[in-house]
Amino acid sequence: MKHLIIIGGGFSGFWSAMSAVRQSREMGKTADLKITVINKDNYLTSRPRLYEAHLDTVRTNIQPLLEPLGVSLLTGLVTDIQPAQHSLTLEQDGQQKTLTYDYLIVAAGSRLKRPDIPGAESIHHIDDFQGATRLHTHIAQLAAGGFKENGADTVVVVGGGLTGLEIVTGVQDIVNKYADRQIKVVLIDRQGNVGGAYSPEARTYINEVLLHQNIELRLGTLPVKVDKNIVYLANGEQIPAGTVVWTAGLEASPLHAFFNGDKDNMNRLAVDEYFKLPGYNNIMVTGDAALSKPDGVNHALMSCQYSLFQGKWSGHNAVADLFGGEKLPYVQSSYVTCVDLGPEKALFTRGFERKMEANEAAGKQIKMEINTVWIVPSPDPEANVAAAIPADPAF
Repeated sequence: MKHLIIIGGGFSGFWSAMSAVRQSREMGKTADLKITVINKDNYLTSRPRLYEAHLDTVRTNIQPLLEPLGVSLLTGLVTDIQPAQHSLTLEQDGQQKTLTYDYLIVAAGSRLKRPDIPGAESIHHIDDFQGATRLHTHIAQLAAGGFKENGADTVVVVGGGLTGLEIVTGVQDIVNKYADRQIKVVLIDRQGNVGGAYSPEARTYINEVLLHQNIELRLGTLPVKVDKNIVYLANGEQIPAGTVVWTAGLEASPLHAFFNGDKDNMNRLAVDEYFKLPGYNNIMVTGDAALSKPDGVNHALMSCQYSLFQGKWSGHNAVADLFGGEKLPYVQSSYVTCVDLGPEKALFTRGFERKMEANEAAGKQIKMEINTVWIVPSPDPEANVAAAIPADPAF
């Protein structure tokens, strides 16, 4: 029996498992293949939703979706990988366990680049469920104290990308859960404008929304220190703020240190068109961890839009490679974005030029459908297997 191990139970890891199950059935190899998913817990967390005011539906327990398909789920952290020995070390509850594999899919995702400045330990993030939960707890504590401390009713968000825009326009909703209090919100970005990656029309709309919501901008600068509820900026300004949320910058999994290969400035490993890691005959890298060109021109971005579908190719190709089947080159020709911008407002764009296609209530409806339908696995395991076909999605 061959052993396929998938590191990561996020979008790319989960769908790699579904696709591997599907392809093993197609090839009549189900009895010859053991599939193991390693994840830090039992949940697929919808990271794109961690800006939301209610977190009770942003995680899916994947164990009941894997177990009926014969896929094992091990919870813990991979601390070492030895490609030459086809082995890895898993830490579970302080205990070290060695596992061997015939094929490995690394779907370990990405993480926020934490700031290296004085006071960084007091800065919040929404990079994972625990971070988002801590932010909610912090705001609830401020509300319980009546926001009386200096700057307690001010929230500073660092980073004007998609995540930053969603939390800066959504944090008032979080506050509204705990208190009837209008807060001051400040967006800081090192760029000289907000929405610079968007088309002129889309950028204009973003800035109009920020202005309408009275969100203050501090552009062309970054925090250099956070101390005693004061944010010190590189331009010399000091902002009293009880809450600082950092959203600027991502980097791929540190597990990449165990592999040779070309890496970009975000630590993503370059892969071939099948997600195979050059120089290794039994390792694939997929999702946020992979540097790939889905349309042959542009590199895929770190987002579930790509990770979800990349998993469908990776699982298929790993099983095909194991048993002498046909691997399929990855193709994903469409690119869209949909950014939530607060109550009844969102922006849907198409193409790498990010041309505005829908906004206001129409954009919001698309965003809600993405968050609650498109990226959520079915509660029926067999439905997920059926959906795990590696095919160019049409958005």
